[in-house]
Amino acid sequence: MPWRRLLTHAGVPRLLAAALLVKLGTPVLSLALLLAAVDRLGSYAAAGLVLTGHALALALCAPLGGRLADRYGPRPALTGYLAAHTLAYALLLLAPPALMIGAAVLLGATTPPAGSVARSAWPRLVPAAALPAAYAVDNAVNELMFIAGPLLVPVLVWVVPAQGAVAVAGAAVLAGTALLLACPAVRQAEPAPPGRLRLAGPLTHRHTLLLLAVAASGTFTFGCLRIATVASATASGSAASAGLLMGLLSAGALLGTLGYGARAWPLSGGRLLVLLSLAEAAVLLGGAWAPGFVPLAVLITLAGLVTGPRDAAVPALLADHAPARYRTEVFAWLNTFMWAGYGLGTAVAGHLTGPHDTGATALAVAAAAAGAGAILAAVTGGLRTRVTVGW
Repeated sequence: MPWRRLLTHAGVPRLLAAALLVKLGTPVLSLALLLAAVDRLGSYAAAGLVLTGHALALALCAPLGGRLADRYGPRPALTGYLAAHTLAYALLLLAPPALMIGAAVLLGATTPPAGSVARSAWPRLVPAAALPAAYAVDNAVNELMFIAGPLLVPVLVWVVPAQGAVAVAGAAVLAGTALLLACPAVRQAEPAPPGRLRLAGPLTHRHTLLLLAVAASGTFTFGCLRIATVASATASGSAASAGLLMGLLSAGALLGTLGYGARAWPLSGGRLLVLLSLAEAAVLLGGAWAPGFVPLAVLITLAGLVTGPRDAAVPALLADHAPARYRTEVFAWLNTFMWAGYGLGTAVAGHLTGPHDTGATALAVAAAAAGAGAILAAVTGGLRTRVTVGW
């Protein structure tokens, strides 16, 4: 089995453990920070500003962390960010409520580029033929954490105050970053080869920019689905069932990711990306016309089965084709593009969805975005990397 062979490579279990801790911190912090902000500020509007400030600072500053890791090596960059992030958490937990928004912005700005460093380490750990399986595992861990994280927060809040749950999220990120610093693939990594560094970094590379746009279109559809599931569940008489729909989406994505990494695919990476995006568009368009809640739930699960492999294929292609001097920064930009796509998707779908909408409009917009992703993926057809994992 590819998974078993992947784990036999030296350093892989440690890298996965570090990635698991880092990825767990994000969904736990997202919900815990909201609860803590509401508790301390007494207002959902103010709490929303805390979350917005944190998310924007994280998205805008992430590429800088990736560039520093490339320019000076991942160890010095991670060490500096680890110290700054620890201080930012201390400020967030101890500062008076009036400073909470500023502390959240600082927390986002100092987030270590641990996820980007971990993704850039895979090519140094495993042979090229194993990279699709490696990025599939990476994406599967991400899906698991986004399922487990929100479930963990209520348990934590039952035991400790919301501030304590924020501290647990911070401890996970800091511990994961520290463990990443101990990984051989990170310890032995050298700064990127010297060369002319451009302000826009890897965005000046055409294929890289197109792949990042494909990733953004994918999270745009996810943002639309956030709105569509709530609207559909509310129209069916049970708003709480929106959580079930999103859970089915995540479960489908997890299964699809594992299936993608478990076999060899006789297609180039670019062509597989086109097919997956077209399949997603077709399923989502079908969801817009679904005659009831149960058919929609089935289609949402099918959407997850194709979005999981797509989200694993994009970083594998980026690792193969992004310029070597931007090997870490490109994954930081990937995070930025994905967050931007998600935010734009929720904003557009929310604007187009009325109080009595069934979610069909948001699903149709999501299908259009997936179709646009297929077109962008088709333009990257020159990426002839064979997505094979049966090495």
